[in-house]
Amino acid sequence: MSRLGQDAGNAEELKLSELLILAALWMLFGFMLWYFLSAFHVAPARLASEAILGQLLGDDFRRIIAEPSQRFLFQVETNIPFIFPDGTKEALGFLVNPLIFSYGLPLLFGLVMGSNARWRRKLTILAVGWLVITAVQVWGVVWESLKLLAFNFGDQPHAVVMDHGISDTAIALCYQLGVLILPALAPIFVWVLGNRPLVEQFVGWNATRYPGGRGQEHRNP
Repeated sequence: MSRLGQDAGNAEELKLSELLILAALWMLFGFMLWYFLSAFHVAPARLASEAILGQLLGDDFRRIIAEPSQRFLFQVETNIPFIFPDGTKEALGFLVNPLIFSYGLPLLFGLVMGSNARWRRKLTILAVGWLVITAVQVWGVVWESLKLLAFNFGDQPHAVVMDHGISDTAIALCYQLGVLILPALAPIFVWVLGNRPLVEQFVGWNATRYPGGRGQEHRNP
């Protein structure tokens, strides 16, 4: 390998290392913003989740409100009668933490702010990412609520969920997607699609060697 090729390789490696360091520092700041502003950025997810659960559960569902003492938590209220351990009988309600589905937001913030994209592009990627991660958050809140009703509070709430045509298999599958897969993958997909030139540089994509465009294979004659 020529000296020029070695220097180019080292520069690219240094640039990648610089990106990771900057992304880590920005991500710490992003986590602070994400937590302290959580009462505001989770509000659209609360409204959307409330509308979806109302469609799925009908009159058995009441509303979702912010928990008074910790406003980033969702208090899910139903019209399902439930006998509590102390013997009282009231409508069933429970708490859901929407932040466990949106930790990708500070991750995306760190990656975007650490990149060398223009500010307008950074803001666009962050806006798209917030919409995508909000959708992931809605998915997680809806299916965690259904999971709690179906599996955590006994036979009566479970029977109510089944009466609305929502199977245990669907709940288990969608809940696992919402907890384990979608929150981790969503910010990465948004960042990769929004920073394609930078990603192609890191993976060693050579447009002159593959003139047919992205995805074309190089064939020997």
